[in-house]
Amino acid sequence: MSTVEKAFLKSLEGEESKSASNQTEEQQQTEEATVSESSRSNVMTRPSASRKSIANMEKKAPFSIEELEQRRLIHLDMKDKGLLNHYRNLRTKLLAKGKSENFVTMVTSVVPDASSSLVSANLAATFALDESKTSMLIEADIVERSLNSVFDLNDSNGLIDYLESESDGVNSCMHKTRVPRLGFVPSGKVRECSAEYFTSERMETFIKELVNRYPDRFPIINAPSVLSSADTRILLDLCDQVILVVPYAGCSEEDLIQASSTIGADKLSGLVLNNF
Repeated sequence: MSTVEKAFLKSLEGEESKSASNQTEEQQQTEEATVSESSRSNVMTRPSASRKSIANMEKKAPFSIEELEQRRLIHLDMKDKGLLNHYRNLRTKLLAKGKSENFVTMVTSVVPDASSSLVSANLAATFALDESKTSMLIEADIVERSLNSVFDLNDSNGLIDYLESESDGVNSCMHKTRVPRLGFVPSGKVRECSAEYFTSERMETFIKELVNRYPDRFPIINAPSVLSSADTRILLDLCDQVILVVPYAGCSEEDLIQASSTIGADKLSGLVLNNF
């Protein structure tokens, strides 16, 4: 058993000891899904309304294969079918654990610089491969904001702009991308302190509307490291499932245990081992 697996199991044991009555349920709900990124990664009850939304998201000319490769985004024609299948398996595990038609997934990391934004983007792209679904990727890392450039939306109206406004609707910060059926919410204006925005009632309303308006839309939040950012710990309350990115040989066992414990066994749905 690897150090990562041991640390993950220890963190779950710590959670179980807090509430013996929930032991069996927590063990059943938490599954480990390990996705190995390639070494080149250094850093992704209204059916009619839903179908209309899916159609609208396809209007932008899609990225070429070369552009997808440059951005390290997965696609059906990629040569590394193993990596594509890893993401598909991760999507399947999330769907199996989901307790409703759709749900909110947050992708975070144990420590910074774990390339978790790439995992966020590729997870969103994987959901969008299914023609019956759409994904909405939300850039909640307002410091790094690396996803803005991936989708060429650096200067676009985004999440913070919406949260600051008292009148803008949810659609004001949602953008089509050149990946079919994948929508994107950029970070928006740079702010020193975002915690006050993420704890606002408007943020809660935003997430609820994303989920409730279209049952086939799957919001995915890209968040900073759970151990280094108060924003991420706040956002935990707004998500249903969490994927934790673990940099290969890039964090200690203690860090992994602490990160897993912070997230909690009820929401932690898998680990992604990254940066080989």
